[in-house]
Amino acid sequence: MWKRATWHECADELEQISEAFRNAYWGRRHGSSWPRHPEDERMMAETSKDGVQLLRALAVAVRAEQDFALVPNAVAVCVGALKERDAEPHDVIQAKQNHGYEGLLRSVGYVPLGLRQALNKIVHADPRRADYYVGAWNPVHELLLFGTDRGHAWFAAISIPELAKAIRTLPDAAMV
Repeated sequence: MWKRATWHECADELEQISEAFRNAYWGRRHGSSWPRHPEDERMMAETSKDGVQLLRALAVAVRAEQDFALVPNAVAVCVGALKERDAEPHDVIQAKQNHGYEGLLRSVGYVPLGLRQALNKIVHADPRRADYYVGAWNPVHELLLFGTDRGHAWFAAISIPELAKAIRTLPDAAMV
């Protein structure tokens, strides 16, 4: 059951979900081991499901308000990296090798991804091709998403912690 009622509460919950996912990923609860402890695997699956539901609801709610100019469209923050054309499966490997979106921004073909664009990518991503990156240093946790826009394949690496911070820069509003 969702605890949140506002966008800022969503951002808080998103950070809590991300932290729980990262802790399970690194086995911090049961000691670092491979294969992961079954409880860590369960926690990763549960928090991933909760996080996806929350991200989709938040993306739709914020975008709807922005569409009618009820909140600012542009927040001058970078929440990820975007490759607008010619995305391919290798982009996931590149994102992980570059330790996330900040490394991608130093690569050819990537541009900074703002809040509204990130929300659009979350809504329009192909769920069959989604992946994630969890860095060794907290709080690195990124969604790696693919989709198409007018026939062009795109790839986005979206930082969950940066997205939550950006949501908090908007005026708070009730989740409808």
